[in-house]
Amino acid sequence: MQTIDGNGAVASVAFRTSEVIAIYPITPSSTMAEQADAWAGNGLKNVWGDTPRVVEMQSEGGAIAAVHGALQTGSLSTSFTSSQGLLLMIPTLYKLAGQLTPFVLHVAARTVATHALSIFGDHSDVMAVRQTGCAMLCAASVQEAQDFALIAHRATLKSRVPFIHFFDGFRTSHEINKIIPLTDETILNLMPQAEIDAHRARALNPEHPVIRGTSANPDTYFQSREATNPWCNAVYDHVEEAMKAFGDATGRQYQPFEYYGHPQAERVIIMMGSALGTCEEVVDELLIRGEKVGVLKVRMFRPSPPNICYRHYRKPFALSPCWIAPKSLARRPSRFIWT
Repeated sequence: MQTIDGNGAVASVAFRTSEVIAIYPITPSSTMAEQADAWAGNGLKNVWGDTPRVVEMQSEGGAIAAVHGALQTGSLSTSFTSSQGLLLMIPTLYKLAGQLTPFVLHVAARTVATHALSIFGDHSDVMAVRQTGCAMLCAASVQEAQDFALIAHRATLKSRVPFIHFFDGFRTSHEINKIIPLTDETILNLMPQAEIDAHRARALNPEHPVIRGTSANPDTYFQSREATNPWCNAVYDHVEEAMKAFGDATGRQYQPFEYYGHPQAERVIIMMGSALGTCEEVVDELLIRGEKVGVLKVRMFRPSPPNICYRHYRKPFALSPCWIAPKSLARRPSRFIWT
């Protein structure tokens, strides 16, 4: 067992699975970047025996651009951010997703500043990147934050779709808890070497030059954009496979969607993030009182194929009509104007 906070647990996995880490600290993700920088300065190695290069840029936009460049040269790269910092990364996230570039961005979710700045947690930042094409995994505890970090790094290499791994700022990022740490051997065994080699083979190289980032006209743009659909549609299976491989290696089992509660629930909350622990305790108490309730735990938020969502949302309570309450931790200012 190891006593550690969420940021430290995630940073440890990200550091050991990366070769280039571009950073620009922003609360509450700052300590992930700070620890990675300190480890590199002290000569700590990743699972391949090399010290990752940690570069602090001038802004979050610069950090994600540096990651993009490193990925184009065949390196394994990552970064950390929150709130407005994540918003500055949106243009490059579109590029990474469109180019099918494997990469994991670790986000300590935080309120986006509106009429006032707030450093505390909600999901308004991660909700702003739903449309970028990145897959999204949400961890609910310190243990899950560590575990999902590795699952995301495996799944992104398998699927070639970039991943945003997020967890609640402060509530999880700064929570100190006892977890079962991942060893270098476990991490190395779960990192798919064949897909890493394929990523390196796609690197820009004067020996086999290619053109990327060109301008496309309507006659080809939409066709090439739609051509990425098979990769996006396969993400769910890759996440499921990564979670199964992780479970086989560690004994900790996860699913993209998990149901907890009465098999014939009449009331169900759909939830993701640190509130899941509270929801489970409430469900336990209400079950004792004879109430038919449950909670659907969302681990993989994007992409969410309709057939997969329907199968998981309906399966636990398909035989009885029920009241479903999806809970969002982000306010939508336009919710009364646009649907």
